This record gives sequence, C-alpha cells and structure tokens, in this order.
Amino acid sequence: MNDVRPVIYAGHDSVIVRLPVGLRLVRAIISREALETRFQAGHSRQDWVDTYLANASQIEAVVQDKIAKACPEPIVVSKYDF
Repeated sequence: MNDVRPVIYAGHDSVIVRLPVGLRLVRAIISREALETRFQAGHSRQDWVDTYLANASQIEAVVQDKIAKACPEPIVVSKYDF
C-alpha cells in the first residue's frame, strides 16, 4: 500500500516532511516553535509550510546532521537545534 500523504504538510503543531535519504524516505518533524522562533514564521499552518519551504536548505542540513548521528526516526527538529 502506498503512502498517499504529501511530502510536506502541516500537522497540529509542526511541519512534517519526508526527505529522500539514500533509497528511502525519512520522516522529519519540524516544530512550530522552531519555525516561529528561528525563522519568524506566522502562526497559521500555511505560514509554517511556507517558512519551511523558504528555509528548507538550513532545516534539511539539521535533519541530515541528526541522521548522520543515528538519531531515531522520525527526526524531530526543535528550536534548540539551531
């Protein structure tokens, strides 16, 4: 059965992203607090997604670093990771 969720979507208090790593997709959860504190995102779910997209390279660098350190999935990114 295929996963039909989008690659990027807003959850209750975060943005959930599926990133290709090798031959698999890794799920990462970027907290609303990280998006609002670090990147000055607005308070709506669409603001969080837009902010993620505008800052994807910086956020994905944190995710890649956590993967390299063998953090368990899903990879959780908080404001303390920046």
